[in-house]
Amino acid sequence: MEPHDNSNLPPQSTLPQQQTLPTPPSAPSPPQLWLGPGPYLARRTWQQKTRTLITALTGLSGVLWIIIAFLAIALGALVTATAKDDTFDGKGEVTVSCSTGNAADGAVVPGTKVVAWTDNSDDVLHTTLGQVEKVTEKSKGSKMKTVRCHLPFTLPGVRRDAAGYNIRIGDTATQFVTSRALKDGAIVPIVIGGDR
Repeated sequence: MEPHDNSNLPPQSTLPQQQTLPTPPSAPSPPQLWLGPGPYLARRTWQQKTRTLITALTGLSGVLWIIIAFLAIALGALVTATAKDDTFDGKGEVTVSCSTGNAADGAVVPGTKVVAWTDNSDDVLHTTLGQVEKVTEKSKGSKMKTVRCHLPFTLPGVRRDAAGYNIRIGDTATQFVTSRALKDGAIVPIVIGGDR
């Protein structure tokens, strides 16, 4: 092979120059997290010493939370059961004429049936009106006395958690009376007609 003879080539200045593109800047490399050479690190003995204690405390706290949850459920069930079974004797009265001892043109007399029920329960309470009682009341600031007559009744088994009861006296219209009013002694108005 013969060496190349560059004499036939045009001079260097007449050849087109190749352009080189600049290299893009490189991102800085992340720091190395490797430890340099040297002795081993000391063992973390505190983790080994406290592992049993931490495991025991975690288990104990879990058991404690389970016990608290069961107690809360049991307490809620107990309160709910006693609230539904917590009853009292509801008292009420119907105002009647002192001269005749009845109301509603003789439709409400002593011994008339009284029926009470709530909208949220299947329990229906039954009783009858008692004998005529006269009450004399003195007006404040006046010497006048008012005589009022009424027929009392007692409804056994009124629930404390009930908002109120629908009460029907004889063949008169149904009246709604709150449980609180029955506890204090409700005066039930007599309305002729309505729903029978």
